[in-house]
Amino acid sequence: MAPTSICLYKLRAGILALAAAAILFCTPSCFSFRVTVPPDPECVVSTLAIVHSEPAAMDFEKPISDEPVTAADPAVYSLIKVLQVSKPLKLQWHWYSPDNQLIRRSKTVEINAKGKYLAYFAAWDTLPQSYYSEKKGGWTVVITADDSFLSKKEFAVN
Repeated sequence: MAPTSICLYKLRAGILALAAAAILFCTPSCFSFRVTVPPDPECVVSTLAIVHSEPAAMDFEKPISDEPVTAADPAVYSLIKVLQVSKPLKLQWHWYSPDNQLIRRSKTVEINAKGKYLAYFAAWDTLPQSYYSEKKGGWTVVITADDSFLSKKEFAVN
């Protein structure tokens, strides 16, 4: 009887060793770490341009760049193009003169009131000539979304 019990003992020891090895080799693949994947960014500013041309006539699919501004121009437009919008936003423009004084604050403009996904939107505000005709130099426009900073642009009036 002794040889059979030794064989069974060796067989059990071998099976336990194989099971332990299998558990050790498989265990690392069972660990998982919780990783929080950030959502795609919303409200990515694609373009912020200062122009003197009428924005309604522009093609927003093409790149838009700054235009030189002179005191003789009838108006200055701050044009912003924002990508990936899926919630309603309230935009406002704040215009600062060369002496860093707030000259004009636009009315609040509501964008995407229905909360649908927009690949992009373009919006602008107008600064009439009467504000800058006598104040040449470095101007700044700050755009806020829901009363939080969205973008800023400095430009010169010659």
